[in-house]
Amino acid sequence: MVGKRIGPYEVLDTLGVGGMGTVYRARVVDAGRGLVADEHVALKVVHPQLLQQPGFFKRFLREAEIGQQVAHENVVRTLDCDARLEDGQQQHYLVMELVEGQTLRGLTDELGTVPEELCRHIAREVARGLAAIHAASAVHRDLKPENVLITRDHAVKVMDLGVAHLQDEVIRLSRTGAFIGSVEYAAPEQFRSKTDPVDGRADLHALGVVLYELATGRHPFRSGDTHETLRRVLEGDCRRAGEVNPELSAWFDELVHTLMSREPADRFPTADDLLEVLESGERSTWWEDRARALRARRPPSQRRIRLPRDTALYGREPDLQRLRTAFESAREGQGRVVLVEGEAGIGKTRLVDAFVSRLYEDGESLHFLFGSYPPGGAATAAGAFSTAYREQFGGEGLEDALAEYVGDTPLLIPAFAALLRGDARPEGAVSLTKDSLQTVFVHATRALARERPTIVLIDDLHFAPEAGRALFSAIAAAIPEHPVLLIGTMRRGVSESWVSSATRLEHVSQIVLPRLGP
Repeated sequence: MVGKRIGPYEVLDTLGVGGMGTVYRARVVDAGRGLVADEHVALKVVHPQLLQQPGFFKRFLREAEIGQQVAHENVVRTLDCDARLEDGQQQHYLVMELVEGQTLRGLTDELGTVPEELCRHIAREVARGLAAIHAASAVHRDLKPENVLITRDHAVKVMDLGVAHLQDEVIRLSRTGAFIGSVEYAAPEQFRSKTDPVDGRADLHALGVVLYELATGRHPFRSGDTHETLRRVLEGDCRRAGEVNPELSAWFDELVHTLMSREPADRFPTADDLLEVLESGERSTWWEDRARALRARRPPSQRRIRLPRDTALYGREPDLQRLRTAFESAREGQGRVVLVEGEAGIGKTRLVDAFVSRLYEDGESLHFLFGSYPPGGAATAAGAFSTAYREQFGGEGLEDALAEYVGDTPLLIPAFAALLRGDARPEGAVSLTKDSLQTVFVHATRALARERPTIVLIDDLHFAPEAGRALFSAIAAAIPEHPVLLIGTMRRGVSESWVSSATRLEHVSQIVLPRLGP
């Protein structure tokens, strides 16, 4: 076909071959139908043998009709559809906008796992595209990594509406009972009774599977056997994304889990509803309600540090035992502080993670709070503590939750809640001074410890400003008679005067992690 003309188009080269036809890069020779001369387009020529199947020609026309109805920046546009007699053979073709870029399949092949922020961006853009498709009363039915493209300008486009069906379609365009789409990305309802309608929520399920695969590097349902894959899809048999990749936020993990729900009613109602949640993130009403329900069902003590854990921890038994001894003292009401020191990457945080995991395995009931200071001079005094305590108390209804724990200082609650959220202090609220800031954190820590033994991990103290380490010291000084274990990790080089001042306290100890031998 290269070098030949099909209607007003000159075929330049082959872009790819799919189940429905061959896609070529083509040049517009004769302007018209909204096309400009010399413009490059993607020309899909349908395989001739497919046209011999009953009803296929109608389905082909339907694809063009749907594609021309959907005009949106996140959907590859169908520009033309026609049939021409070329060299004595009837050629049926679709003309689409030519989009250069990389599919999500290529992205996962390149990166392995895609960072959460990029996953969120992709999700927002795909949701916009799906909303446009659904607004045209269509369902894509075959959303998968191969059908989503990222351009060089980072635009995300949904492509290949070849298996989309109009929701109100009366006549099946494929043979009765035929499954349409890719099994690995299909929603369970696509395999159920043929009388049950399949709507846009099936596309949302597919998006959930795509996001799971991007974020974890693994497909949730894929098996070497098609029947086993189908069983897993129907039963929703897979680990949660956050278990596979602990670095994912709780918000993103729950979003993917909701999209992949077996029952359509348990997913987001529409792509527009999903988009609203994606744009609002952790501030969305959906997440506030969901986080409240999750905390009611799951005790906050079951937190894990978001670290990749490919193997068990080796070579640190003496250090784990020292942490265990400190916890046992704290549990008896003799608060302890442990400073864990070591070079970058030696496993300070992983040591604490393994220690807390063992406590869970032993059935210990405890509160576990953790936060870390960021590098690059961006840390604020209370940054790591705000993260730790916000995760504990939640984002919604925060003032009411804090009232139960820092009720002795009610005037400070509005400013304290704003601090934990990362918001500006409410107008008219009493501001937090250095002393009152330390006071509310001390009161909150002691109140948590009255419920159950409490471990607070503050990671990367070497990045903390002086006021941040002062806050750590204030809490450390206030816990000797409370069931609290305060742990701080740091690299070498932290102010010697601060370290020596801290370790002079009887209930403070230090663990220095050496490099492991063979």
